[in-house]
Amino acid sequence: MANGGFSQGQALEIKWGALVLLGFLAIVLGLVIAMFPQITAAVLIELIGMFIIILSFSVIMMAVVAPGGVKGSILLAILGVIGFFFGLATMLSPTVMGRVIFTLVGISLFIAGLMGLVLAVSEKHMTHRGLFAVQAILALILGLIIIIGPIIGVAIAVILIGTFFVIWGIISVITGAIIRAAYKAV
Repeated sequence: MANGGFSQGQALEIKWGALVLLGFLAIVLGLVIAMFPQITAAVLIELIGMFIIILSFSVIMMAVVAPGGVKGSILLAILGVIGFFFGLATMLSPTVMGRVIFTLVGISLFIAGLMGLVLAVSEKHMTHRGLFAVQAILALILGLIIIIGPIIGVAIAVILIGTFFVIWGIISVITGAIIRAAYKAV
């Protein structure tokens, strides 16, 4: 008995079973996300708010323990306080702040797409610059769509998350089945 009491065959059997189980759970989660996009979007925005609060608290702590204390890191402390209130506002009013957050995401995508397009056009010796240009154009288009309608941006994010879980789940189930078939063949 190797591997802490498990034979190699037992370990392989557990691994394929875990892959199949996680795959089915991912498929179910992806379908739930797709069936309840408004709840998913609200939860996603709430989680972003929590993350901002935790990050802001960390920034405030960095300002406190910095070599000059808060006086030496006053800008860092101010940033942490502003972030804390932004995170709190996100949790208290997820609809409004969700629009703000996704508008900022749209602006970021638009700027990144614009910069990528300029780079793809200006750098004549760049490898795969055509693909880089296509990627930049897609970022520009998606950024514009999100800027014009941030709710569409939320819907796209939810659809992408749900799709990711379903595809990942299908791949996990298939991988688990392949591993099981290989185990049975041995």
